[in-house]
Amino acid sequence: MILKRLFILSCFLWSLTAYAVQPIYWVYGTGSNIDNIWTSKAEFYRDGRLVVGYPGGGGGPETSEKRIVQKRYYWSGGDGGPTNGAPIPDKAIVEMVSFHDKKRYRIKVDLPADLEQRMRQEYMVDGMIERRHWLYFGLAPGGYFEVLLQGFNIRPDQLLVRGIAEEVTDDWYDKKVPLARQYGIDDFDKEYSELFKQYSVPLGMDWAPIMDSYRAKQPKTDIKPVN
Repeated sequence: MILKRLFILSCFLWSLTAYAVQPIYWVYGTGSNIDNIWTSKAEFYRDGRLVVGYPGGGGGPETSEKRIVQKRYYWSGGDGGPTNGAPIPDKAIVEMVSFHDKKRYRIKVDLPADLEQRMRQEYMVDGMIERRHWLYFGLAPGGYFEVLLQGFNIRPDQLLVRGIAEEVTDDWYDKKVPLARQYGIDDFDKEYSELFKQYSVPLGMDWAPIMDSYRAKQPKTDIKPVN
């Protein structure tokens, strides 16, 4: 009888341990609030070890005359590559080319220690269980960036980190081939340069209060936590 109870107890403890280490699904994305960008690198680390690496090759989003004229500033963009069950990162390095600035920027950030806890938190939204699982890296003109934690139907977005990205000056290929030629930035200039002169956009940290205001206006849907 004692052996049987010990066996049941050991199975129970093993199941708790297995549940505790279950990987959590998460994705990442990049984009801008008014610019065209090209993501050339995305690396995610946990305890100093690379857990997800993306060599680059992703474009988007695309600005438009309507957004520039109407000053419609909001973060947009798409998912990056699959994370394949990788652990939640504690550090990220993301490089993006800004067509507006004609510069390659590097975002290098330490992520919050409670990021996994935030990602695991579930909410009931319109009868469905939802959670924030998307790490979004937004780049605005002047090098301003925000790292957000987002979900498909959960609002508001959570601001994790913001600041000014560093300009990449150590890329050997950029020294050989200008960015404009690599990414077709001249076509972007032909379409939008005059509009940007007429309807100038904020630069650098001037974006901070604008994007704070945008988040403040998002509908609040994270009102029913389920775990």
